[in-house]
Amino acid sequence: MRISEDRYTRDVRRLDLAQRLIRHEVRTRWICAWTGLSDDRVRNLFRSYHKASGEVTRHRGPSPTRLQAFLRSPTLRAEASAIGGLAYVLGVVPAPVARSARREPPALEAGERLCAAFELYRQIVRQSSFTMDQFFALVEALSDGDELEIAHCRNCHGALLTDRAATRRMLCLACQEDSLGRSAEPQGEAQSTPGLSESAEPPEGYQQSLF
Repeated sequence: MRISEDRYTRDVRRLDLAQRLIRHEVRTRWICAWTGLSDDRVRNLFRSYHKASGEVTRHRGPSPTRLQAFLRSPTLRAEASAIGGLAYVLGVVPAPVARSARREPPALEAGERLCAAFELYRQIVRQSSFTMDQFFALVEALSDGDELEIAHCRNCHGALLTDRAATRRMLCLACQEDSLGRSAEPQGEAQSTPGLSESAEPPEGYQQSLF
């Protein structure tokens, strides 16, 4: 009886997670990967609960996989940095010692954490254009750890998405704009602010924050 109850509970959780992902307009292949449901089951859920309302769009075609797009667009990079940092804090992206297991099928619990992290981010950044499909691609890339990582802006020490092959530390979009604003000031009026010079490094023992 206990085994039967556990299976029933997990089946309900799979369906609940699939419904959440459908509402976020996630592509079918991602929903199947993170819930363990078949593609036919996912399509039936959409037809039964969401198609008639017209509030949810089903996207066709391949999911976004071009990781360098996160770095080329300043706005997209800023959003990816913020939501990527949040994913680390909430345990959505595994710690480096756990990444050897990344090629195993995603666990249901991981899918629930990922969905909760995305929903929290959208509550904080209500005007965000970052999609759940992009979040899946970002989490997969950060978990793999070969191309992208979450580092820190060298000025404000906030979360910053970077290319692992980069040879120099980078500035976040806000610090870049602040630096350009200061450089445009008339000479002699700009004031030096400790800790904001491009060559400055945090003092020894400084605890960097993701946000």
